[in-house]
Amino acid sequence: MTVRVLFVEHKTVWGGGQVALVNLLREWQRTQAPLEPFIVCPPDAALVPRVRALGMECFTVELGAIEKTRGIAWNLAQRLAPTTKLLSIVRQTNAQVIVANGAFSFLASVLTAKYAHIPIVWIEHNTTLPNDQLVRRMLHGANQIVVVSETIREQFVNLAPDAREKIVTIYNGVDTDEFHVNPEARCRVRRELGWDETVCVVGTVSRLSPEKGMEYFIDAAGEIAEVMPNTRWLIAGDGPQRGDLESRAAGRVRFLGWREDVANVLNALDVFGLPSLEEAFGLAAAQAMATQVAVVASNVGGLREIVTSETGLLVPPRDSEALASSIVALLRDEDRRRALGVWGRARVLQHFTLAQQAARMRIVLEKLGNR
Repeated sequence: MTVRVLFVEHKTVWGGGQVALVNLLREWQRTQAPLEPFIVCPPDAALVPRVRALGMECFTVELGAIEKTRGIAWNLAQRLAPTTKLLSIVRQTNAQVIVANGAFSFLASVLTAKYAHIPIVWIEHNTTLPNDQLVRRMLHGANQIVVVSETIREQFVNLAPDAREKIVTIYNGVDTDEFHVNPEARCRVRRELGWDETVCVVGTVSRLSPEKGMEYFIDAAGEIAEVMPNTRWLIAGDGPQRGDLESRAAGRVRFLGWREDVANVLNALDVFGLPSLEEAFGLAAAQAMATQVAVVASNVGGLREIVTSETGLLVPPRDSEALASSIVALLRDEDRRRALGVWGRARVLQHFTLAQQAARMRIVLEKLGNR
């Protein structure tokens, strides 16, 4: 029996949570899962063209500005304003389950779910929600909470122990058919950038926003330039900090902007760096591991659950010297880099595949939808 699911996404940017959602939709479509998804997001959301390219119905609704004020429940009036429109969409689609992709999406759609008498699933990708009464009430209001790391689950369970049974960890998944070793892509991207195999390339894939700590990546590039001048650096991604980061880099780092061919870019690397200050999961790190690239990442959040001593190195956040030292150690030891890469892909295949994520989410939705 097909379950009709209404996904609500409040963000307009293209970040990890949105990538994870589109990956899920694409995987369910590929495997012909018995789910019929509909998507609601703001008119200017980066999600809109991507969802419609999949041939799926995408409704555009203003879901309120994202303002994490400590006033009235994160601008609760804005959150609840779309209720009537969402209720109309639920009736139009005969949706059986609402999936809210993030805390703001949950606030925007929870009343709709209650009025429509259908269950609501809250997916959370964030480790920085406040431990306050509002979030506790949200945990009690959801029928199921899906978190992308044990880090978030522990935070939520500590906040609302009586909600423990409905909080489940489902890791974001990597499409390992797309992300794999590809020597031809490695040569092509390096040739595009004017680099050959005589240089070592360190790179990252990230949204350029403050929580990603990209200034530490850039500072590490400056420190390493003094001891390993034959190293090249790149950042694939875009965001509000790009201008400031480009100025800080002073030409030492190539900024590629947002790339749709992330797997190809990762293949061009010898070491992948992720200096995040906070990270609920770290999909880009898992993608790099699937591509057999050694990873150096901050010892924060869900990255601690992805990167182990067999697959990469963890360093303290906000420490460009530690980041630089670990990267240099790997650049100087090709055998170790290769071993970390091999074990990294093996770990992804065991724990972090898109097929695993899609199957686990499907079980959650079918259980709720077939009540």
